[in-house]
Amino acid sequence: MKEITKNRHKLKHLSLCVITALAAQTTFIQQANAEEAAKVEEVERISIIGSNIKRASDIGALPVTALTEKDIENTGAMSGDELLRSIPQIGAVNFGAATGNGGVNDARGDVASINLRGVGSGNTLTLLNGRRLVTHPGTQSENFVPVSTSNSNTLPVSGLRSLQVLRDGAAAIYGSDAVAGVVNYQLKDDYEGNQVKLSYGGSEGTSLDETTFSYLTGFDLNEGRSHLTASFSYYDRNGMMASERPYSASHDLREYPGLPEEFIGDTQLDNRSTATPWGDFQSSNLGRFHIQPDTSSGCVVNLAGGVCADSGSFPRDQRFDRGTTRSLVSDVRRLNLYTYFTHEINSDLNFFSEVTYYSAKAERTREQTHNLTAQRFIIAANAAHNPFDEEVKLRSYRAIDTGPRNVEVDDTSYRVLGGLKGSYNDWDWETAAFYTEAETNDSANRIQASKFQAAINSTDAASAYNIFTGGDVNNINSGDTSLNPQSVVDQFMVDVNRDSKTSLTSFDFKVSNGSLFSVPAGDVGVAMGVEFRRETFEDDRDPLLDGSNPFVDQITGVTLSGSDVLGSSPTPDSKASRNVASAYAEFLVPLIDSDSHYVELQVAGRYENFSDVGSAVKPKVALFWEPADWISFRASYAGGFRAPGLPQVSAEGVPRSNSLYDPVLDDSYGIIDIRSGTTDLKPEDDENTSLGLIFEPLENLTFTMDAWKIKQKDLVGILPGSSHLLYDSLLRSEGSSNTAVVRDANTNEVIQINNDYLNLGVRNIEGVDFSLIYDFETSFGDWEFTVNAAKLKKFEQEADAISALLIAAQAAGNAAVPADRTVAGAGDLIKQNGRPEWRARISLDWDYNQWGAGINANYVSEVIDTSTTATVNDEIVMLPVDSFTRVNLYADYRFADDSVLDGTKIRFGIRNIADEEPPLADELAHGYFGALHSNRGRYFYMSLRKDF
Repeated sequence: MKEITKNRHKLKHLSLCVITALAAQTTFIQQANAEEAAKVEEVERISIIGSNIKRASDIGALPVTALTEKDIENTGAMSGDELLRSIPQIGAVNFGAATGNGGVNDARGDVASINLRGVGSGNTLTLLNGRRLVTHPGTQSENFVPVSTSNSNTLPVSGLRSLQVLRDGAAAIYGSDAVAGVVNYQLKDDYEGNQVKLSYGGSEGTSLDETTFSYLTGFDLNEGRSHLTASFSYYDRNGMMASERPYSASHDLREYPGLPEEFIGDTQLDNRSTATPWGDFQSSNLGRFHIQPDTSSGCVVNLAGGVCADSGSFPRDQRFDRGTTRSLVSDVRRLNLYTYFTHEINSDLNFFSEVTYYSAKAERTREQTHNLTAQRFIIAANAAHNPFDEEVKLRSYRAIDTGPRNVEVDDTSYRVLGGLKGSYNDWDWETAAFYTEAETNDSANRIQASKFQAAINSTDAASAYNIFTGGDVNNINSGDTSLNPQSVVDQFMVDVNRDSKTSLTSFDFKVSNGSLFSVPAGDVGVAMGVEFRRETFEDDRDPLLDGSNPFVDQITGVTLSGSDVLGSSPTPDSKASRNVASAYAEFLVPLIDSDSHYVELQVAGRYENFSDVGSAVKPKVALFWEPADWISFRASYAGGFRAPGLPQVSAEGVPRSNSLYDPVLDDSYGIIDIRSGTTDLKPEDDENTSLGLIFEPLENLTFTMDAWKIKQKDLVGILPGSSHLLYDSLLRSEGSSNTAVVRDANTNEVIQINNDYLNLGVRNIEGVDFSLIYDFETSFGDWEFTVNAAKLKKFEQEADAISALLIAAQAAGNAAVPADRTVAGAGDLIKQNGRPEWRARISLDWDYNQWGAGINANYVSEVIDTSTTATVNDEIVMLPVDSFTRVNLYADYRFADDSVLDGTKIRFGIRNIADEEPPLADELAHGYFGALHSNRGRYFYMSLRKDF
């Protein structure tokens, strides 16, 4: 990783030397000199991330981390997900299979989010070659609202020229979403020759392995006036099951080695499910009862097949362990194509175009879902396999004998861009238009609730489903050996689909002039531009999910759920679009330029108008001060904004069922939280400030430090369902109730929570970035030592009015708001649930003739898991999650001779050489923070590259 710093004097001296040399040449080579002078001019006029002005230097006024092609290769990353995790400033990767998400409402498949500073997915603007990437069609819940992000897996790691991370607010330069900064992917556009690369890697002791094949070519056309660069990349991954790792093999973590003493045996760490093939039922005569092996005590009704019915609620020792059936890492097949074409129309006008295409198929398995609380239906007294001679209410059941739930997700995206650029006098101009689209097709074999009830209630024993057989009497926590015939199962199995699509159409025109006019300290640069874009979002749910085919209890005639898919809440189709028009201006003003003393000011402003949520005007001011060659300072203030995502605007009556703790009943059960969005939401308002220094005591040693602050206001959020329940408990203790919580008049169980997205809350985040680069040469090779570290100092969410009341009640010891319940999303959130204080990467790379080698380490400091608490000396403590360090090695050799191997490079590497396991966390999916830590263990890889 490289920190972009100042090279103003170096470039100035280089230019003077070249010009002097050209003046001394003879007339015979004047034409060549003129061409060379043009090249020098082209080199001098460059643009860097964070500014639209082309200029003669890359002064480090803004904090930028840049990964070169070599840096990217040295990470050993096989996908965009892994590449981002190597950058300390990137926060938790909340989207993707590594997090364990897998429900139909999750963003599942081949997707990885971008989350700079940990501010949240969607707060980082992602660019490809300087222009926006389309957002992924899937959404994920963060801060209890659906958010979207660009998918970092859509671009091939092997085809990147560089990856640039602007760690500063840049809404005034690039537009909305650049709250935490900008990530810019640069693909190769001027490559000449051919390159073939083959990589293979595997996780030790598991079935996971990965293969990547890529081909890159570039050549001139039309007598050198045109150039084409094209790349092709294919990636194939065989995943692994959760049972292949000890921390994910079982969801019962109560006795897991290394647990702090106060948490050993804690039932909070038992994440096995009460929804099992043994079933949980209720009838008039038996009351609440369940099925169990007849060797267990408490049988009240003996049944066939070695099972019986036992009265009472479902026992812990019969819970179902989902770790036995789940994928930990998906199987993935991925294809990336990219072409970049340029054509010189004349000396002042060039045409350029790019085309990208991405396609991926991800496959994973999970257990079949159980019925939701809202889907409890009646089993008729005359059902063929009902042995109780009375109506029975199904409370909870998981049909394991139907086989695993196979989830298949197809992701595709493409982008077509064309543009012109040229110069006129001192002005550079550029215009481009592009269209890009992403689509996700999600399919899984599911149980249709109405047909399932019909099969259970059938009076024909040959076609009826027997729900009273229990599971495996010899292994009660997994599997089901009491299988119903496949012909019976086939009656109610259906493929459930979800098709989502996003698109982005954009047109822009921009001009820049590095020397608009002169002031005593030098030339003033300017850039101006306009942009129009149209964004669309469409989510088409299966008719069994979108409310058009509700689940009606065939015995009572009561509509139980808008979803006829067992275990899934209904979700209506949604569709939204917006138009965004914007204009910006930027100025670079040199204030002092005297010997080694230099001061420069950047001033920028941008106006964006959204067709649905209003408009915003945001400024940016940055100052660069170099009092001496060896030290400089930089500071910036940027106003930022983030428009509510289209899913947040278009959501209407979206139910989400989760197991929540109800303090009124002192019980946890499935509760429906109905969430709705509105176009009344306004853009979030942000302020980003930073102050940094660049210290270069030696020509080959650079140290930087940048302190930054982000203040977010009007955050789009929602009061968590858990907080609504705590508030209802508090109000009931005072004689009233929370009107948003709707309870059953007889049982007092919560039927639903009515919730709306709102602009609420203020968040303050602070941190410091450090980097060190030291290059040195020895008689036995060239060395590069780098350190990149990020410290999170503050992450505070100001409590909304209701959360503030709950926190105060806890502090006062009010029993209605139990002290061991966390008021979610409020207070000091640092270290909580994947927000570590420290993240760092240290590397040492060596090159000697044709040999190369390196060692690097990635470090993530400890965090805490707020979902699990214990009381120690009358104080509530949360489950600590240890720090995580991975040390990686590689070595390579480059053939340079006249043999067939000339231009060939072979590399062998090991990631996580100590085979460190991710630290344990009480996470339902897989027992660790997948968004933060890696499950790969010790990983061996090798690559072969041939240039010709």
